[in-house]
Amino acid sequence: MKKLLSILKNLSLSTIVGLLSAYAGADNSSKIWRRLAIPLIITSVAYLQLESILVLTILSMCGVFSLGYGIPGDGDKGSGLGRFWYKLTMRNHLLSDILTRGTVAIALSCSLISIPIITKEWYNFLIGSLLIILINSTLSYQNWGRFSLFGTKLCWSDFVNYGLISLVVFWIIL
Repeated sequence: MKKLLSILKNLSLSTIVGLLSAYAGADNSSKIWRRLAIPLIITSVAYLQLESILVLTILSMCGVFSLGYGIPGDGDKGSGLGRFWYKLTMRNHLLSDILTRGTVAIALSCSLISIPIITKEWYNFLIGSLLIILINSTLSYQNWGRFSLFGTKLCWSDFVNYGLISLVVFWIIL
């Protein structure tokens, strides 16, 4: 019963994180939902579970979510990171997308380093980090269309990408 409640809690929190992320990507909404609210939720869960002040390092995720992963094109100059990979890959848009989002995912995994330091569960952290990199590198730039929630058009790829990433993060924590 305890295991089932833990699974339901993780799925519920991941759904909330996915929705917040999709909302942050919606037209006329603030990126603060992704840049601040999600790191606060994850840090709070980590603190409640691990009871260590070291988990405050997870808040560095705020900076990771501020890196941006835009690739130059269609009137968009892209993020600094996106421009870097775009030039390095000789303007290969797909490869730039994968490498930019992979770099963000590596930085995201690094923001979680306090978890295995506290838990001594390095195997879970390494497997989880690889999953985060794989998920973000392959799903985040997909165009799966939009869905409406409370009159706001949300992006399916943001919802799925950040929902899955947070599910992996909660697995690493718990």
